[in-house]
Amino acid sequence: MRWLLALTVLFMARTSALPDQTSTDAARALAQPYAQVGFEVLRDVTAEHPHSNAFISPTSIAVALAMTANGAEGATRDAILSVLHTRGQSTAAFNAANRALAEEIGNTAAVQLSIANAIWVQEGIPIEPAFRQVLESEYLAAAENLDFRTPAAANTINAWVAKHTNDRIKKLLDNIDPATVTMLTNAIAFKGKWTAPFDAKNTQPHDFKTAAGQVRKVPMMKRSGQYSYSNANGLESIQLPYADGTFAMYVVLPQDETRMRSFLDQLTPGSFTTLTSSLTAQKGTIELPRFTLEYSATLNSILRKLGMGPAFDTGANFQGINKMRPLQISEVRHASFLRVDEEGTEAAAATGVGIRAAAVRVEPPPFHMVVDHPFFLAIRDERNGQVLFTGMIANPES
Repeated sequence: MRWLLALTVLFMARTSALPDQTSTDAARALAQPYAQVGFEVLRDVTAEHPHSNAFISPTSIAVALAMTANGAEGATRDAILSVLHTRGQSTAAFNAANRALAEEIGNTAAVQLSIANAIWVQEGIPIEPAFRQVLESEYLAAAENLDFRTPAAANTINAWVAKHTNDRIKKLLDNIDPATVTMLTNAIAFKGKWTAPFDAKNTQPHDFKTAAGQVRKVPMMKRSGQYSYSNANGLESIQLPYADGTFAMYVVLPQDETRMRSFLDQLTPGSFTTLTSSLTAQKGTIELPRFTLEYSATLNSILRKLGMGPAFDTGANFQGINKMRPLQISEVRHASFLRVDEEGTEAAAATGVGIRAAAVRVEPPPFHMVVDHPFFLAIRDERNGQVLFTGMIANPES
């Protein structure tokens, strides 16, 4: 029995209502690098948990890290921008492109699509005015003060996430490191109706073989019509457009688990574009599961693997946020929601980047050791670690 992967939903607005073509081009410049980091994260997530669902928003992850990069300097900033595949851009151009992306997302009538950013700051700890200003002006981030040492802080951020994901993601954070100085959050929400809806009367139970090899019944939607489709090299692919065709879901169905792994391992923005460009208009029938899933993950290890280790280590440089104390990323948390049904698709995602005070090495005070009761000793050859003598002295004699 074949199994299906709902690979990704691409949010590429192409509305004619945009006032400035230069702004549109700036936003488009981020499409390939942000897709690249998304594919890389997806590849690593699925490699770690090959039998589990995985659903992420490359845009949400990338924008949250882009905001974070504005507070980083030196090698730390380079590492973040390298993971985002945007090294070489000027800071001004990079931030302008992210603003253009947010404005373009908010300027579509074809579907319901929104993006929101926020910066949360520990009460009583100042952050650099320039950092706050660029996030407010270029990322349209709302700034709020919080006390991260209280449980209410997580509740406040989770409420913000719920509000900006249409209540689809109710919890991004379980708790917050009390040493957190600032938290950067992004939320994105999408809701679109199929150009050609499925008729609910045609939805029937159908066997579905999971990645773990189990067979279970799922509600399978069914529709016949003309679609952009291809079947080549062990991959069956289809485009399912929303509304006026400005947005679409692409579903790629590898013939088996081996081909799935190979597809993900070779997945790049270029290979994905090649695949979508190979689709041709054909008449046929699509059967697609109706499903809802919720997903969440901590991305620390994956981002480290991709090259962002310097941002997590005690030597991280976030002087752009606060010049008085060393800071480091404590956690990058991502959560998402996806519903696919006869009418269309609803998707939401949120990303939080927590930045905490780095552990500072404290010089110990001078010691005062008084050997005034039984003690253990050992004499060891330090060249090879061989213990030559050892004992417990209970009653030393002169």
